[in-house]
Amino acid sequence: LWAIQAECMLGRNDKAWQLYQSFNPIARGADPDHYTVEPYVTPGNVDGPDSPNFGRGGWTWYSGSAAWLYKAGLEWILGIRGTTDGLLVDPCIPSSWKGYAVTRTFRGAVYHIRVENSGGVCTGVRSAESDGRELVKDARRGIVLPVFPAGTEHRITVVLG
Repeated sequence: LWAIQAECMLGRNDKAWQLYQSFNPIARGADPDHYTVEPYVTPGNVDGPDSPNFGRGGWTWYSGSAAWLYKAGLEWILGIRGTTDGLLVDPCIPSSWKGYAVTRTFRGAVYHIRVENSGGVCTGVRSAESDGRELVKDARRGIVLPVFPAGTEHRITVVLG
């Protein structure tokens, strides 16, 4: 799962998504006789192509893999992760995605984030606004959303491009 993070850091969305799907128990569980583990549990491992049991899951229920799969999906593919400066939005998604929406609590404030991808890109933020006001983008690939007071809610729109 750390390889997903590395692929996102390198901007290689196709490889990141391929790796994510290879561990996704919903996708893997479609063939339960081959997968052999519960299709609703993230395994600690899935046997690789050099194994005679390629595609078989193992080490369920007692590994930290579910948390790491969640982090890989939310923080690296969807690109929404906390930083010391604020909430970073830096997606690395398949170009076929038209967008997505996430509600994320950060330091007590609720962020309703909608990401639009009408240009069919994989990474890079073109513009962003918070509660109808344009946010200034710095030199990063993504954008850092400001830290809002605890107990407040904000609507964020991010446009990729």
